[in-house]
Amino acid sequence: MKFNFIQSGGFTIDSYQPGEIQVNGQLYQHSVIVAPKSCLPWQIEHIEELQSEHLRLIAEKKPDILLLGTGERQIFPPMQHYAELISLGIGVEIMHSAAAARTYNLLLDEERNVIAAIIV
Repeated sequence: MKFNFIQSGGFTIDSYQPGEIQVNGQLYQHSVIVAPKSCLPWQIEHIEELQSEHLRLIAEKKPDILLLGTGERQIFPPMQHYAELISLGIGVEIMHSAAAARTYNLLLDEERNVIAAIIV
């Protein structure tokens, strides 16, 4: 699924489909953490693998909101894995990866402090 051009000047998600995501023209076939100023590989392939340590880098960046893309389906991981983010005042929204990609671009265009962790 291709997305519309966003005027933010930051890292935007160009397209997403199961198995790949394109960020700022670069195609990735692995999970990524996309932030306004960076796109980093994320060492998780399935939401069932999620542990608290997978989210530490995100906590260090102190976003206002994390969009957690769980793959092709919305799957809620055990809350203890992302409870630290909530305790730090970081909002966590869990959705399937296509929705997370679209929502990230919308929030970025609104100049919100958002990070998307997306499982491809």
